Order: sequence, then C-alpha cells, then structure tokens
Amino acid sequence: MLSLNVNERSFIYLCQFTAPSAPSPFRELPMGNREKIVDAALHSFTHKGFHQTSMRDIAQAAGVSVGNLYNHFSGKEALIGEIALLENGVFAEFAAALRAEKKRPKQALSAFFTAYHAFVAEPDNVQLSAEIVAEVARNPALAEPFSANQRQLIEALATTIAEAQQIGEIAPAIAPLPLAQLVLDVIESQAWRQAIFASPSPEAITPVRLLEQLLYRQP
Repeated sequence: MLSLNVNERSFIYLCQFTAPSAPSPFRELPMGNREKIVDAALHSFTHKGFHQTSMRDIAQAAGVSVGNLYNHFSGKEALIGEIALLENGVFAEFAAALRAEKKRPKQALSAFFTAYHAFVAEPDNVQLSAEIVAEVARNPALAEPFSANQRQLIEALATTIAEAQQIGEIAPAIAPLPLAQLVLDVIESQAWRQAIFASPSPEAITPVRLLEQLLYRQP
C-alpha cells in the first residue's frame, strides 16, 4: 500500500524516481538548482498563491538570479507544466500499486482509497490544487497535461474495478470507467470539504468506509 505524506520536497523526490525520463524544462539545469527552483515555486504557489507570486519571488527563494531563471523559464506557466509532470509521476506510483495487486483487486482498491485520500487531503496539496485549478480554468492550454494525468489514474483504477467485478467482489451494475471517475470524485471532493470544514459532524463517515460500503458486495 502506498503511504504518502507529501510536502513540496517529498513530492519532487517521488516524481524524480517514478518518471526519470519525462521531458522537463529543467533538463539543462544542474540537479541542485532544479530542486531549489521547483521547491521554491511549489512552496510559493501553495502559501502565497499563484498570482501573488512573482518570478522574482521564486528566484529569490531558490537562490538564483532573475536573469538565470528567465534563461530557463518563460514564465510561471512553464512551472505549472513542470508541476503537471510531477503529478504524472505521483499518479504513476498509484497506478503501479493498483497493478501490483492484480490477484487481489478488493485489497488493492481499499489500499488505494486510503492512500489517495491521504495524498489529496494533505493541506498543502489542497491549497496547491486550488491554485492550479483556478489557473487552468482561466488558461485551457494548461489543462491537457493534468487531464492526461487524470486519465492515466482513472484507467488504472477502472482496470482494477473490472477485475473485482469479474470475480464478484463488486456488482457490475455500473461500467468500470464511470465508476472509477465516481470514486475519484468522492475522494477528492471530500478532501476539499475536509479542508474547508475542519470539524466534521460526529455522524460523518470517512470516504474510504463509504466507498467500501457502496462498492463491495456484502457476504
């Protein structure tokens, strides 16, 4: 089971190891500068906001000159593209974990529900996601890499759901693909609500338990 507590730096490291060959605007930068710049951008976007952060802020936080930063990036949009690549690496890890338990789809799904919720509900990830979603909504050209990441995760999840349906652990009433999308919607929306309403009601049920009760056939 994946156990992720992802801050800016662990997010970067995880993605470096899971997607080492991915194209990147940081390709020609020394590794030390790459980590510093990405870490500075992630931290600034998360805690100051995308539009409140300037390239000068990022350069200062990363310890590089503004001129050097602009030699490698045309603007903050290029950094959002890099964040999409980082997300791709994280989602590849989730997909690999699902595939690794092919013979035990129910266990794989429960592990995914828990790990993915822990990832998306991490406060910094909620804040960063809010900034990126707002910017992508204003600039559709930035949306495609994130859409591709989502498709990758949905397809892996749908495959595991289909395997669970084939052996009777999940009812086949809903096709695997829309059911996978529904699962992500439940987990992600609950994570955002949890961030906004810090104290859930005593009757609140965790999204993991809710999905297990809704999806799994009872013995």
